[in-house]
Amino acid sequence: MIKGIKFDKKLDGQFSGTNYFGIINNFKQVNTLVGVNNSGKSRFLRTIFSETNLVKFIFSIDENIKNTLNNILVQIFARLDNIKRYGVIYKYRSSLDIYAKDIYEDNDNSIKSILTLYWFLSTLKEQEFVLTNDSMAYKIPPVISEVETLTASFGSIVERLGIENSLVDKIYIPILRGLRPIAQEGENFLNTDIYLNRTKNDYFKETIPNGLIFTGLSIYEWIKKLLLGDESERNEIKQFETFLEINVFRQKINLIPKYDDDVLHIKIGDDLQFPIYKLGDGLQTLIIILFPIFINRRKPHLVFIEEPETHLHPKWQRLLYRSICQFENHTYFLSTHSSVFINSPENSIFIISKKKGKTHIHHSDIKTEKISILKDLGYKPNDLFQTNYLLWVEGQSDKIYLNYLIKYIDNSLVEGEDYSIMFYGGSSYKHFLLNNGDLNLEFIKSLNQNYALIMDSDRTKSGQRYNLKKKAIVDLFRKNKAYCWLTKLREIENYIPFNHFIEAVKDVHKVKNIEIESGDFGDRCKYVDLDAKPNFRPSIKLSNNLFSKIQKNKDGSLTGIKSEELRREIEFSLDRTKKNFNQIDKIKVAEKVVHNGFSIESDELQKAITTIIEAIKKANE
Repeated sequence: MIKGIKFDKKLDGQFSGTNYFGIINNFKQVNTLVGVNNSGKSRFLRTIFSETNLVKFIFSIDENIKNTLNNILVQIFARLDNIKRYGVIYKYRSSLDIYAKDIYEDNDNSIKSILTLYWFLSTLKEQEFVLTNDSMAYKIPPVISEVETLTASFGSIVERLGIENSLVDKIYIPILRGLRPIAQEGENFLNTDIYLNRTKNDYFKETIPNGLIFTGLSIYEWIKKLLLGDESERNEIKQFETFLEINVFRQKINLIPKYDDDVLHIKIGDDLQFPIYKLGDGLQTLIIILFPIFINRRKPHLVFIEEPETHLHPKWQRLLYRSICQFENHTYFLSTHSSVFINSPENSIFIISKKKGKTHIHHSDIKTEKISILKDLGYKPNDLFQTNYLLWVEGQSDKIYLNYLIKYIDNSLVEGEDYSIMFYGGSSYKHFLLNNGDLNLEFIKSLNQNYALIMDSDRTKSGQRYNLKKKAIVDLFRKNKAYCWLTKLREIENYIPFNHFIEAVKDVHKVKNIEIESGDFGDRCKYVDLDAKPNFRPSIKLSNNLFSKIQKNKDGSLTGIKSEELRREIEFSLDRTKKNFNQIDKIKVAEKVVHNGFSIESDELQKAITTIIEAIKKANE
């Protein structure tokens, strides 16, 4: 199994990645490239396939290279360990040992561990050292300098990884494919593979790929040649027919290069044979893709397929996925927009996007706890990876309001095409923004390079301070030049004109006479049905003012509290208990509010939505 793909430095101007160093890793048997149109998926595939002198493939790590890397790491670790006696400790020292061990195990993590070590050592900073004695800080710069020199040697060894592109067997199936000859001379069609000629002319003028480019148009001549060959060659076609019988047609078939025709014929069961173009486009697609994979099954190949889902119903997409996985010798790279391929659990997903003029490649681990949480919220990987802009909001009702507000200002923007709104479930934002207790944007960035976050302040009065954690999140987004709107008002609902909101609540809950807290900081998530029969409850709640006076007495007595004051407090609290508070259905109320329509009356809201719209448009340029 391939462990990594290494790009020459000459391609640095075209591609970038996380902890990149010119190497892409984290491969499985099926590797899916996802991203919006024009993000560079197909160009990435063609570069891997064709760049003979600029791309190498890493299948294993030579023992000599392992030993050389080991010797360098021993020297680096010695430098870091020597200063421990002065009370100077490198925070990530134990992590380096774990990654170093993976190199010698030669497992699937070996390349990842080499790159991680290289990244740690290349970005060594003084802040990463812990001092038990501040006077020893002068010991750090010389060690960093020595480590940098050794790391340069480490990097030169990394450059030697991989074997030449030309030594690896490859198959490329372009988007331009079919089974019917279309080149014509007079009234006759020619068996010229003009799809192949077109593909080479458009994409491989400057590079001559050494792999097989299969468009389907050569299948007639290929099958004819095999059927006219020796017994083993004829048997290849029989086995391919059997494979199609079991996995596709579920009945006996024969592929026939009819002598007086220019297209392949097919016989299914007891039916008469007919030209293969009379099959549906989906079945033709399956044959085109599976034929070169099957014929080359005995020798490992890297197989590159552009948009395999073309002409295929989702059911047949799953059939194709299961079929190619049977050939364990091969490793597949697919560019796709299909949720079937993206959501298949046994593949490795790479998110392709444009970043600073380059094609940015980011591996996404769909088995992480954070992705599981998103799945619990109702999202699938294809929802996350195929959009130009992700807007994170607290809940489903916020998503309804935000879609309306974006359309209100600019109705040219379409959710699902220009942007997507994800809701993170209120306090569960910590799952996406916390890593080992520290705030960071690593996970959010891994899903999309263009993003914003909206948080309710949850303040109950004007002068109340903002939650410190939420303020820290705003600062974090600002440092990363991303937008985070922390509302001044209590929550999104408080920006809806009050008369529009209360009418929607009445309509949804079928009530006529209600009371809802008005104002910028009122709780609009509940209402009082004024027509309901009072229902006094045995428990009452003291006001904060009275409770603070009792607290001051320390012994819990009522010393210093007048009887009149206590009586008023009890009467007020009892009056509160008779009110029938009901929770509003936030989603249905939001749907009703936007259905009825409302105007933006808050300057703050206008500014926030305009800022988001400008960011969405920039991401879609």
